[in-house]
Formats: sequence, C-alpha cells, structure tokens
Amino acid sequence: MRGAMAPGDVVPANTDPRGLVDAANDGRPPDLRTRLVERFIAFNTWPASRKLALLTGPVLLAHLVGSTVAHFGFDASANIDLARLDTFLGWWSGAVAGFFALSLWLVYTARDWRAVPYAWVAVYSLFIVWMLHLFGTMSSPHMLWYPAVITLWAIYFDERVGVFSAAYLFVWIVLVGVLEVQGVIDYAPLLLDRTVDAQRNLGWLSAHVLVTVVLLSLSFLLQWLALSVRRVQETRLRQANALLDRSMRLIRRYVPTQIADDILAGGAQATGDNERRRLTIFFSDLVGFTEIAERLDPEDLSRIINEYFSEMTAIAERNGGTVDELSGDAILVLFGAPRFTNDRDHALRSVRTALQMQEAVRVLNARWAADGIDVAFCVRMGINSGVVTIGHFGSPDRMKYTALGTHVNVAARLQAICEPAQILISQATWLLVNDRMECASRGDVQLKGLQRPVTTYQVIGPH
Repeated sequence: MRGAMAPGDVVPANTDPRGLVDAANDGRPPDLRTRLVERFIAFNTWPASRKLALLTGPVLLAHLVGSTVAHFGFDASANIDLARLDTFLGWWSGAVAGFFALSLWLVYTARDWRAVPYAWVAVYSLFIVWMLHLFGTMSSPHMLWYPAVITLWAIYFDERVGVFSAAYLFVWIVLVGVLEVQGVIDYAPLLLDRTVDAQRNLGWLSAHVLVTVVLLSLSFLLQWLALSVRRVQETRLRQANALLDRSMRLIRRYVPTQIADDILAGGAQATGDNERRRLTIFFSDLVGFTEIAERLDPEDLSRIINEYFSEMTAIAERNGGTVDELSGDAILVLFGAPRFTNDRDHALRSVRTALQMQEAVRVLNARWAADGIDVAFCVRMGINSGVVTIGHFGSPDRMKYTALGTHVNVAARLQAICEPAQILISQATWLLVNDRMECASRGDVQLKGLQRPVTTYQVIGPH
C-alpha cells in the first residue's frame, strides 16, 4: 500500500505534494535558474509601490556608501569642488531616502499609486542630468547612465515607464547641452581645472549628443521590442491557458476526472500500462427506467436524467471515486484506481457513496414532484471488492480506462439481484466495513457465471 490516509478523506485530484516541480526535470525539484525565473515572474505581478520599496532600499545604501567614498576619495590634486560635490550628493541621497520612505508607507497602507514610478524616474533622472552637468556633459563617462537607466526602468517597471524615461532624459540632455554651448550655464562647474572649457563648443556637443541620441534610441528600441515581445507572449500564453482550461473541462466531461488530470500531467496513467490491483467496484441501475422513459416528454426526460447523473457523479467524486462509465441509466464507479489509499478505505468510501446517492435520489424525486414531473426514481446498487486488471484497453487510436475481471462482474450481478432502493454488498466488502456499517445478512446467492455462491449483505447504514 502507498501512503495511508484516514478513512473518509477525499483523495486530492491533481496536486503534487512537493509543491513546485519542474516537468523538464522529470519530477526533480527545480534548479536555481528555474527558481529565479519563477521568482521573477511572481515579481512582475507586484504593485509599483512594492517594487519601488525593493529598489530604493539598496539604491539608498549605495548612495550613502558612494557619497562617503567620494568625500574621502577626492583630494586636493583632483581639482574638485568638494563642497559643491558634497551638497549635490547630499540632495541626491535625500531624494532617494524620501522615495524609500514614501514607498514603505504605500506598502504599509496597502496603497498603489500608479504615478509613483514616473515621479521616481523624473526626480532621479534630474539628478543624473545634474551629475553629468557638474562633471561635463560632453566628456563625463557617466553618460553611460542614460541607456542603462532607461533599460532598467523599462524592465523593472514596464515599457510605459521606459518610454517616459527615454523621452524625459532626451529632452534634458539636449537642453543642458545647448545651454552649456550658449554659455547660459557653466560647463563642468565641479571641475576646478578649466581646460575642459575647450570642450564647450558645437563640435563637442554634436559629437557627443549624436552618439548619445543614437545610443538612447537603440537602447529604447531594444528594450521596447523585448518588453513588447514579452507582453505579446504573455497575452498568447493567457489565451493558450484559457484554451487549455476549456479543453481540460471538455475532456473531463468524457473521461473520468482523475484519469484526465493524470493524463494531462503526464502521469503513469498516460502510458497505457495495465496492472493487477485490489479495488472496490460500485454498480448502480435505475429500476423500470424503460417504462419511465416511454411516458415522459423528451424535454423532461433529458432534464431528470442529466440532473440525476450530475448529482450521482458529484457524490462519487467527492468520495474519491472514479466514475468509469455512464451507460444508459447505469453507473460504474471504481474505488482505488488510479488513486490508491488502502483496501478498507476504498470499501468505506464506496458504501458511503451508495448511502449518499440513495438519499440524493429521494431529494431529487421530491424536487421533480414539486415541479410537476410525474416520476420517482428507484435505484439498485451492488458493491464488491477484489483483485482486477486495471488500465487502458482498446486500440492504439481509441483507449478506455476501466477494470476487467470476475470481481467486476460480481458487482454487476449483485446490483441486478438487489431489491429496489437498497444496497447489496459481497462478503469481501462486508469484511472491510462491518465495524463501521450496520449490515443485514441476505445469505448465499448463486450468481450467473460463477461456480461458487457469494455471501451477501444488505447495507442498513452507519453504526
């Protein structure tokens, strides 16, 4: 037996108890790359305020460390206006700290302001432009910040924030460059060595701005394409998942739910392997259904038979049974395949299912009578336990999951000789449930196709 469960527990339909499993790893736990991808997918669903809190915390720490290093790292030979540099870095760190506090407040109060990422990009970009201006717009290696931050904002938030960042920075870099060339503002005011003034001309501006514009445009185009592709793929994936969900629901209408889940998950039942296993088999059949069908209107007949099957299959599945067949007015349910607990549990589930079904039939009869439908269903039920061959049978093009063997036939024969509105079980099943279910002996019966008589019991109800 595999993994014992308490009697009466419903077997889960399709969940893997180990949690996330990478199907490509043959059921092994996912590797680091897969876990990172899953985390990033989950991260993309975060609200903007939570993303900003995660971003501004490390950025604030980096600013504080960088400001300290800059203050003590530059000496007199660097020809740097340290007072102006400290003031600039202090304002920059203060702005980052303000956004960090704002984002924490938004997370704490469970609010999400859509404008927050744009405000962050606008303020932070201004400090980048200011830094480049202080060091010299056309000569500072910090120019590489432009394409870097555009790509970062786009991937971290979304492509709309990336578009805003690209346009915003483009306007500022051109504006500051023109103002510097025209002498409206100083060029590289942070640098005390004024040999950099030679760079303040149209040639320097054209060369650097042209390159910057090209890099900005290319960076923006690439990240826009990448994010657009991702968005299209996400849309297609949602559509594919929706189609798959509809297909799975449709498959479950024609294939037992547990089998459908196992096949779609690539489980053992999808291989078509057959095995010998001890099951409990349930059969039920409506008494006098032919006469009922002859005197009812087709519309009423269709309604009551669909309501009957819906209620019966729901009860069977709630008790962990596999509804193997709905044939005419008969129902075949297997307990112990494909999900296996233990023999006693399977038998108890089947008997509970039968008792609940008989009660449901009485409720349905009352409902139909209240609606003016002159019908009263009466159901015979037979249950047997034994070793059968279980698996997929049929041709390569059309298979059916079912059970074959003498014990299946015994359950069918018990149903056939059962009194109307009663439940008849074999001794094999009685031995597994008699401590929990009250049963009355109905003696030995000789069933068609069997050499030995079968001892039978009628189920009264729980003790």
